[in-house]
Amino acid sequence: MAYGVISQWTSSAAFDAAMEAEAREKYIPGIKALGALNSFFIYTGDTTFNVVTIYPDEATATAAAEKQKAMRAQAAADMPIKMVGEARGAVFASS
Repeated sequence: MAYGVISQWTSSAAFDAAMEAEAREKYIPGIKALGALNSFFIYTGDTTFNVVTIYPDEATATAAAEKQKAMRAQAAADMPIKMVGEARGAVFASS
């Protein structure tokens, strides 16, 4: 069963093309290298966004957790962003 990880982020600066490019070119490939099927960076406000990552199963998501934590720390060091929350769980319906 697929497994989802949703992280909530805030930014102290307005989003710009450079931040979007870094997400696309650095962080999406890094997340996929950890075994993710998909990862979506979604604006939820002017200075907030969520990252929704889908793994094939809980075991893959759990195995990726420590490296994912390191990637998050790197992202917070590279950009004016801070993770403010996380939710994890089994995907029970999708389309």
